[in-house]
Amino acid sequence: MFFHRLKDYLSIQKQGVQSQLDGMRSCVYYSNWSVYSRKHFPDQIPLEYTTNVFYAFFNVDPLTGEVKLSDSWADLELPIESHFAENGRDTTTCTNDGLIATMFALKKLHRHVKVSMSIGGWSNRDSFKEGLSTDEKLNRFVNSAVELMLLYGFDGIDLDWEYPETHHEISKYVLVMKKLRLKFRNIEELKGLKMDTILLTMSSPAFIGMLSTFPVREIDRYLSFWNLVSYDFAGEWSETTGYHCNLYKRSSTLMSSDELCADDAVKYLIKKGIDSTKIVLGMANYGRSFTMTGGLGHPFHGVGDGSSDEKGIWSYNKLPLPGTKEQYDEQCVVAYCYDSKSKTFVSYDNPESVKKKGKYVHCMKLGGGMWWESCGDCYDDPSRSLIHNFVESIGGVQVLDQTNNLSTEVFVNSEFLISKNLV
Repeated sequence: MFFHRLKDYLSIQKQGVQSQLDGMRSCVYYSNWSVYSRKHFPDQIPLEYTTNVFYAFFNVDPLTGEVKLSDSWADLELPIESHFAENGRDTTTCTNDGLIATMFALKKLHRHVKVSMSIGGWSNRDSFKEGLSTDEKLNRFVNSAVELMLLYGFDGIDLDWEYPETHHEISKYVLVMKKLRLKFRNIEELKGLKMDTILLTMSSPAFIGMLSTFPVREIDRYLSFWNLVSYDFAGEWSETTGYHCNLYKRSSTLMSSDELCADDAVKYLIKKGIDSTKIVLGMANYGRSFTMTGGLGHPFHGVGDGSSDEKGIWSYNKLPLPGTKEQYDEQCVVAYCYDSKSKTFVSYDNPESVKKKGKYVHCMKLGGGMWWESCGDCYDDPSRSLIHNFVESIGGVQVLDQTNNLSTEVFVNSEFLISKNLV
């Protein structure tokens, strides 16, 4: 066993994880809280247009470092009747207890859909920091994450620490990735899987000020691909209103010195030697609002209530605001609307912007696109759906990655899946 681990270690150090891309990726985050006020369930995800789902979120215990469920009732107990379509027909209806079992049932019917467990999220950032603060906690994190991945039948792990800041925190984060990849290599050898079949991804910052503090070449050795968080460029923390998901910057005469854009981050990673096909461009299924403002680039006072339980956040399917006209900034590749009565400005992606981003992905030879989050799209109107328009802009479903997810044989020892009659 020692020599096998040494071989895996040396192979990672020599060449790292190579791009496994067999087509373009169309990825989406699914949050386990979206079943509540938003009434959004896994079978509403457009699976034909989706290759990867990131199930959000698992939490980190700051005291022990162990990875744990964030909502055990929604994850394991909530009765869910799902209607899974296959080949354009509604072929089966099944009832599962909990979202995780539902996700596994989804995987079995749609073999091209890979489902990863996503650990962290913005609200769990401090727990991540404390949970990796010692070697003992870090090892517990790695071991418990892999145990849960195998128990619940996931195809991989997505790390979403937003974001490590100090050199110590970053080094611990990189060590987690390395240890996870070594664990995955051992599982792959044991199960007879092709090397690097198990997915390891991270939510990557898309601003160079932070990216420049990350050892991106070393991180890339362990990752299957990068989920570039190329949104949230502006918000309640900003000094003036701005676009939150723009591809390019404004003209120099209008641009503030600290303005961010997705293009800068993509080109930075490529310049650092990252294979462009391992970069997945993040897009937003929501808008960010600013209130009491004269428009773009103006001061503001507050962000308003929004359409969700988070202030200043508007689900894309609620935009443009009632009584406003949707506008499109061709230079920056982003949409916006402005309510002159309430003096509310909202920036977001729309069909026109994601089509342009799709052409950008194709031109830059990127690996595909990713959305936060699935509940915000317009599934009842394909002409307005961001996921639908993006996939069509890169060539349609026929260009998407069709690699199979992990088969049930990998999880035959899972007591959880056995109890659900899923293996």
